[in-house]
Amino acid sequence: MPTRVCPDCGEEYVSTVLACPDCGVALQASDGLAPVRRPHELPPVAQLVCVRTGSLSFAQGLSERLSRAGITHRLELEPDSLEGEANARRPDSMPYGVYVREHDAGRAREIDAIHMRSQFPDMPDVPQGASVGDACPACGATAAPDATECPDCGLALLDPA
Repeated sequence: MPTRVCPDCGEEYVSTVLACPDCGVALQASDGLAPVRRPHELPPVAQLVCVRTGSLSFAQGLSERLSRAGITHRLELEPDSLEGEANARRPDSMPYGVYVREHDAGRAREIDAIHMRSQFPDMPDVPQGASVGDACPACGATAAPDATECPDCGLALLDPA
């Protein structure tokens, strides 16, 4: 897993940490990724565009690709997952949203499509904005119309509205 390093003190952190807790400076990726801006440089999530909701590992993979492209973004635990039974779930199985500024949304969606294809190479091609009905776009499994996650592969399903 890629890591991030503090340019001031040299301490190493997991890739999801954006700023050094001791020095307060933005961390740099140890594998040459673009430096990530601090989360407070982005407006609140309500003013951002959600590119994808997925598992923590999927969201982290997309985050790494967005970082390479120099797109400032934020990973946030989806608000609905903070209520009820979800509190008993493991953090890596809860849905995380990947958020960007509106002017970066188009490029971020292109990167998301590339990342999705890398994770699900057999995924059928679905034109952007097209509805896939009650089938999962990654594996084709049948999902209930109100499902938020594919019952077979676990892909987070977004409301097309």
